[in-house]
Amino acid sequence: MNQPNSTEEKETHFAKRRQRGLIVGGVGVATLGLGFLIQYILYMHDTSFNGIMYGLTSLGIVLVLYAAVEILGW
Repeated sequence: MNQPNSTEEKETHFAKRRQRGLIVGGVGVATLGLGFLIQYILYMHDTSFNGIMYGLTSLGIVLVLYAAVEILGW
């Protein structure tokens, strides 16, 4: 793993990670919202929504957690 040495390198490194985290976090939140919308539509039509509920929710949570790691810099 390549560690930045100077202060300027660290700032640009963390700025890139923060930007990537915000993008991934937005995609994760959008995935959660889309999953909720599809689940609601399937519920109103009285069809099974288990796959959507567990699949998109799990994917959205993983993306949001990854974004938190990128933003907080763990």
